[in-house]
Amino acid sequence: MEPNYRSYKYGDMQLDILLTGYGSVFTCYQLTRALSMINYDLSINIGLAGSFDHFLEQGFVVNVIQEQFADLGLEQKNKIYTLFEEELMDENEFPFSEGILNSLGTFEIDEVESLIPVKGITLNTLYSNPKQINMLRDKYSPEIETMNGAAFFYVCLSEKVPFLQIRAISNFVEIRRIENWNIPSALNNLTGSLINILDELRID
Repeated sequence: MEPNYRSYKYGDMQLDILLTGYGSVFTCYQLTRALSMINYDLSINIGLAGSFDHFLEQGFVVNVIQEQFADLGLEQKNKIYTLFEEELMDENEFPFSEGILNSLGTFEIDEVESLIPVKGITLNTLYSNPKQINMLRDKYSPEIETMNGAAFFYVCLSEKVPFLQIRAISNFVEIRRIENWNIPSALNNLTGSLINILDELRID
């Protein structure tokens, strides 16, 4: 058994847990490899996230409905330009829609529908410099940031696998102060939401 992969039974369901590692590259490789071996009915990406909006308090669990690769492009004169704006890619080239990766919905899962829908950006480097944070906020109007959400969207959309991305807010996107993070609360609430989702999906 591979160290980043575990398989469990939950009622009538077979659950495979994949630890992809940090960043888009590792996520793309690990997830594509896993999906090439087994046909899954649903893929759920769970993890923590940083919040750009103080309305999304630490511990809140959210449903990510849009994603963008926020560090895939160019920076010039203190402005960010996407590959689409530079005409290096067509903004509607599958699986993008106007340069954005969109979720497939909530699959009528009550727990998912009860969560706050948010727009995420994905970065391989998480910034704490106010100038860079403001550039990202002005460019993408994001509500959360992660290190692999867009990669997860990209792979699942490309492979036509139904998916959800559920995140819990552990910190605010600001000057890095680990002592202000609340990881225990985020993990506890994230676990509760995931169990509720699994309980809705199980038949027995």
